[in-house]
Amino acid sequence: MSTHAASAAPTIPALELSEIDKAFGGVRALRGASLTADTGEILGVCGENGAGKSTLLKILAGVHPAGSYGGVVRVFGEERRFATPRDAEAAGIAIVHQELMLVPELPVAQNLVLGREAAAFGGVFGLVDDDADEARARAMLARFGVDDEIDPRAPAGSLGIGRQQIVEIVRALLLEARVLVLDEPTAALTGREADRLLDWLRDLRAGGATCLYVSHRLDEVMALCDRVVVLRDGRTVGTVQTASSSADEIVTMMVGRSVSAPDRGARARPRSEDEAPMLEVRDLSVPLPRDDAAEAARAYAVEGVSFEAARGEIVGLAGAMGSGRTALLSALFGAARHGSKGRVRVSGADVTLSSPRDAIASGIALVPEDRKGQGLVLGLTVAENLSLTSRGPLLGLVDDEEEELEAQRRIAALGVRGASSAEAVTLSGGNQQKLVLGKWLASPPRVLLLDEPTRGVDVGAREEIYALLERLAADGMTVVVASSDVPELLRLADRILVLARGRIAAERDARATDAAEIVALVTGAL
Repeated sequence: MSTHAASAAPTIPALELSEIDKAFGGVRALRGASLTADTGEILGVCGENGAGKSTLLKILAGVHPAGSYGGVVRVFGEERRFATPRDAEAAGIAIVHQELMLVPELPVAQNLVLGREAAAFGGVFGLVDDDADEARARAMLARFGVDDEIDPRAPAGSLGIGRQQIVEIVRALLLEARVLVLDEPTAALTGREADRLLDWLRDLRAGGATCLYVSHRLDEVMALCDRVVVLRDGRTVGTVQTASSSADEIVTMMVGRSVSAPDRGARARPRSEDEAPMLEVRDLSVPLPRDDAAEAARAYAVEGVSFEAARGEIVGLAGAMGSGRTALLSALFGAARHGSKGRVRVSGADVTLSSPRDAIASGIALVPEDRKGQGLVLGLTVAENLSLTSRGPLLGLVDDEEEELEAQRRIAALGVRGASSAEAVTLSGGNQQKLVLGKWLASPPRVLLLDEPTRGVDVGAREEIYALLERLAADGMTVVVASSDVPELLRLADRILVLARGRIAAERDARATDAAEIVALVTGAL
């Protein structure tokens, strides 16, 4: 072979994902998504929440096994069909998921070497050399500079979330994988820890490793990555070189041009300057758990938040993971696990929010993000779930006939597709969400809080939920919606508050902004 021919030979990518399709029930999470990463490259993967990033990575990691998706995965030119995460590790792929994957009862050292323990006595007796494993763990923690902060003998579950995340990262790096995948790795890290991780990844790149880096923090992406692939609605919409691109260009690709003027519905939004706010929040703070606060860059999940919401107004809460949206709603519903401080007024009167019972008595209701775990009793019928907030006063006794009649009225009003006698567990996601909303409507609250109200809901049910919320607002209810879906907030809200690190970072009139600006505020590009 000539020298010229050799130099012209194409380089085999370290990683190729081609035309990947994946559905969960009737919801398509990926629609022909593709990406390619070269040896010694850090490839950023960006997209709004729900764009398909985590699903794509879980396919690569063997969490979603071959056969459950369409398309082709190639590692260094060889097609791979991973049945388990262990298969992916054997192929040289290590992944750090958003969700912690540690065994909380085991010591840090055992978590770091799990499945790759050092053998004692040459492996003759099948025994593990705990001292050798602890020494390896200490060495890896020292490389990250946290050996004096994390005791390898401590149970992993005793660490705060940020330090558990560091252990996850160190475990992946201990594999010395050829392809390292990190999904929002700095979300729980302090600034110093995040900088240390980025330096480490640069060293790995210099050594020839390939990294996929998923993050909503565009400043990190632009500083670290060579190229960025952007996903939107389960599709790959483009790939750019960071050296010749900008955060603004990536934001535009993430949100698309069609979402800047969403259908805002037909609800009139009159606001009187003389009318007292329905909801007033003043200097509300929610502390982080002690272990998390000790290592985090802030002591509070929510800190010094103040805002007002008028009667009949819909206020949207935008923000990245960990920004404080859910913690804020939990505090307003009296469900902050570690308490809260500040002042809350409803219809001009101070209210005490020490428990959900206090909140309900004050006219505040919550539709939680986890509708199955917190919003419904899945083993109860539709009728029984709808009556949960309106049970009779005498020892919870219920007039079955009245319960059935009321259930039929609300099923019709909500458009729930399911018999009143059907168990809630048998309903679709959209109908379950209508059920969570419906249980509050027997005695409608003055303030309705919603956390990710349409996550996992199909398009038709989503529009029905939007119409219901607009109808409730038109009837005078105050609505506060936290959502990672920016077009959803633009569709529903009068105003949008952007949260970052527990504080309100910006406020925008929803009619005077667009998706690009909100995403830029959320990601720190503005």
